Amino acid sequence: MGRIISRFSIPFPTPFSLLYTASRTIMSSVARHLERTKGSTRSKELCRCRVERVAQVSPTVKLLQLSTESSHFNFKPGQWVDFFIPNTTLVGGYSMCSAPDPHYFELAVKFSLHPPTHWIHNACKVGDRPLVRVGGDKWLDPKTTSAKVVILLAGGRGVNPLLSILRAGAGTNTVFHLLYSVKTLEELVFWAEIEELRSVHRNIIAEYHMTEKFPDYLGPKLTESFREGRITPDQINCLLLEYQKTVDVSDMRLFVCGPPKMIELFDRNVNIKCDFEKWW
Repeated sequence: MGRIISRFSIPFPTPFSLLYTASRTIMSSVARHLERTKGSTRSKELCRCRVERVAQVSPTVKLLQLSTESSHFNFKPGQWVDFFIPNTTLVGGYSMCSAPDPHYFELAVKFSLHPPTHWIHNACKVGDRPLVRVGGDKWLDPKTTSAKVVILLAGGRGVNPLLSILRAGAGTNTVFHLLYSVKTLEELVFWAEIEELRSVHRNIIAEYHMTEKFPDYLGPKLTESFREGRITPDQINCLLLEYQKTVDVSDMRLFVCGPPKMIELFDRNVNIKCDFEKWW
């Protein structure tokens, strides 16, 4: 179980009443996630959870830590849950950012006016008991994979399922190379934990890209890990060539999670098959 380190504790001021301004908005939120993922593999079981902790880990991201005693609850690194808001008809979809655990999982949720997300940011509290159902087809189990190198491309909140893979893969024989792009340093919510994983486990490599506001000074130990600007397909193709000096491309995997345009860009322009799910 990883530690979450943050300097922020800033509530978002938008009133909860916005959730109920139009029933049409609520009903569309129910259909949105379930409709987009209707072809995805899902567990048959709904599991009751308990919210154990709610933390503001950046100005726009809340972390939920949840427990469950259901014997049916299990997930693979990279999967997500249907998240049923208690006492409402609202259903959201959120990727786990924690490594698999039969009784515990974490969700990092970025603020939006999407009603389930708005509920998490403005009404969710310790003791709430949502229902969840595990789903998703793009996952990787580091304990059983034959891949020697796994490249993880994360854009913004797309880091969540990739962090689950990274956490589960720490200390294994597979190299996990994360490239994580955000707008500003404040949005790099998992940086401290990723750096801790990297310092302890030789198979973890991490690079960070900032697209809007690059820090003036990071210190000599961090400068080599930070880049200004977006991750590019050319950069990934060069990285693949570098790894191919010692590893066959058939022994590599590439996962991409981020905005749809980012996924499409890499899917069209890198020299390896991309694994992704485009549902948000």
